Amino acid sequence: MARGVADVRTVETVRGPVAASELGRILPHEHVVCDLIKDRPRPDPTLDESEDAVADLKEFKAAGGSTIIDCTNNGLGRNPGLLRSVSEQTGVHIVMGCGWYRESFYEEDMNKVSVAELTEILLEDVRTGVHGIRPGVIGEIGADHGYLSAVEERVLRAAARVQKETDLGLVLHAVKSDVGRWQLDVLEEEGCDLRRVAVAHCDMYPYLDYHELLAKRGALVSYDRNGPRNPHQQERRIRNMVEFIRRGWASHLLISHDVCIPGDRAGAGGPGYAYALKQVVPDLLEAGVPGEVVESIMVDNPVRLLVGS
Repeated sequence: MARGVADVRTVETVRGPVAASELGRILPHEHVVCDLIKDRPRPDPTLDESEDAVADLKEFKAAGGSTIIDCTNNGLGRNPGLLRSVSEQTGVHIVMGCGWYRESFYEEDMNKVSVAELTEILLEDVRTGVHGIRPGVIGEIGADHGYLSAVEERVLRAAARVQKETDLGLVLHAVKSDVGRWQLDVLEEEGCDLRRVAVAHCDMYPYLDYHELLAKRGALVSYDRNGPRNPHQQERRIRNMVEFIRRGWASHLLISHDVCIPGDRAGAGGPGYAYALKQVVPDLLEAGVPGEVVESIMVDNPVRLLVGS
């Protein structure tokens, strides 16, 4: 952007458009409420206590946070009205997701729906939202396994076409495998701008060469399961982030928690939404990452996902 020209880019939040310059520190992959019952057939898989979310988001704001991207979409229990209420109670900006999660969470008739039909359905959601509450990002769009099923590929192609049409950022779900490479292949075939794509859960497949491959293609690499429950795993996550930055990819790194089950709440011993600011940021600084680099990771990188450079 030319010097002296005001940045007028805006991001759609659950309380309406907000200037990108006012989003502050952003958590790029979270859930306020989330229903994982199809994935976790055991007691208490559903994150549904909004009072706990309010408490954790207030702690996030007190720690210097400002915005979260809520990646809850169809199949995960998206609740636009609740998101707006929580945002109003906490003063935290919430960017709402859209689309379809992954095959085990799809409705049965999804196999009968074409890419063109999925594209139109998703476009309508982006354009009109629910009771005036509109999505500001597409995702999370995922894969059940280390490969894309036929229906997951159709959903991904629809998401790519909507990304091109609307210029929204796109968040992928790619966990414990290198399926992110497959997903980027499909998006590239569709002409999607990979610089506006975040590959989530990369820290759950902790292979730096894979992460670097994604970054070389333009994608953002999301380390979004930060938290205190597994100290050994968290120490490795910090080491990998530091090395990823050392290799020159700081501008492609995203940091978050992916709060998605009750055990992720701060009161249950999880990270809540403040752990990244209270613990990860100091850990990176202690490891020698310059403060301005850390701040750019928390502010500029998520903004690039949402509105571009």
